[in-house]
Amino acid sequence: MVASNDFFEKKKNWSLLKDQIIENYLKPYIAKILFTRKPLVIVDCFAGKGKFDDEKFGSPLIIAEHIKTVLESDAYLNKMIKAIFIEKKYFRELEENLKGYKGCYSLEGSFEHHIQSISRISKNSNLFLYVDPYGIKSLDFSNFKALAERSFHTTELLMNFNSFGFLREGARLLKYESLLEEFDDFDYELDDKNSIENMNRIAAGDYWQEILTKKSNGEISMFKAEEYFMKEYSKKIQKIYNYSVNIPIRKKTEQLPKYRLIFGTNHKDGLFLMVEQMNKAWKEILDNARGGMKILFEEFLFPDMTVMSHFDVEADILNSLSVEREILYEDLLVKLIEKYGISYYEKEYREKIKGFEKKNKLVVRRNPPHTPKGKPSRSWDFKKFKIYLRSK
Repeated sequence: MVASNDFFEKKKNWSLLKDQIIENYLKPYIAKILFTRKPLVIVDCFAGKGKFDDEKFGSPLIIAEHIKTVLESDAYLNKMIKAIFIEKKYFRELEENLKGYKGCYSLEGSFEHHIQSISRISKNSNLFLYVDPYGIKSLDFSNFKALAERSFHTTELLMNFNSFGFLREGARLLKYESLLEEFDDFDYELDDKNSIENMNRIAAGDYWQEILTKKSNGEISMFKAEEYFMKEYSKKIQKIYNYSVNIPIRKKTEQLPKYRLIFGTNHKDGLFLMVEQMNKAWKEILDNARGGMKILFEEFLFPDMTVMSHFDVEADILNSLSVEREILYEDLLVKLIEKYGISYYEKEYREKIKGFEKKNKLVVRRNPPHTPKGKPSRSWDFKKFKIYLRSK
């Protein structure tokens, strides 16, 4: 299957989830970031038209509406917020759809063409990069690395990565013809100008070639090939961001990821907030809380890592304590998120830990240990208090 020209004719079901996540995330994220009293710049690196032909909003108008809320609301004392939308093919349509929105600026051309413009944003700013391309050819890893190392006040990245599209293009370039039929049901980007060298730049290495060779030799399944590829790519993300999570979005019919949502941040708060909002978006779909989401629920699987083999969250909690003896609650959460992704709310982890505390399997040492009235603290607010867990 190759790229079609009717991408913006109607919002596809798989786009609904991405847009729901960014919709859920932006409100609490903007409120928290603007509290720093520093500017926030949101960059939509592959903006598209702004909305679909069926009038449903794409990411540019979702972002623009949030900025409008900030600028028109008395609740925000810091109104230093703007968005930059980069688009090459549909620039005129994007400009038309953004008319009337203050604080929104569009740049004509490719993302890579405007990297220097983005890097010149004041270091005093908070930068949020939304990366949602159709394919993979413009995802040169060095560009994201350069921006992450620019030393903005904060930098966060939310990327839609078509991992199977990458492997399909890699198989074509390596001339593994026998593998191509396994990609027939997946969208991918066909570009005769693409090269193995460019694929190495996208992946930040040539490790993907060995993975595809093993698949071609029958040593691993396609499922494992994608899994190994994303494991290595995630290591590259983790080198430029302190905390990251990647979520496989699987279609029920294939049981293989349609795409991966990758999030990177240098702050634990950003990780916790994104995981909560991703989980919330999925739970809303599963509960059919929003009209029109039933189709998406029927088509896509909840990315639940707990159904995989060798995953036992309660055992992992106790094992973490046995290894480190004492650990900050928020550091334990990071470990669990790295393994379980968005499978749980923070509250669900907390309930499991409460259960262990009641059974005397662990001890929670709070700081401060007592309330202002002198009573033993029972707080589970890991942001106001340092919470420690230690084995009994």
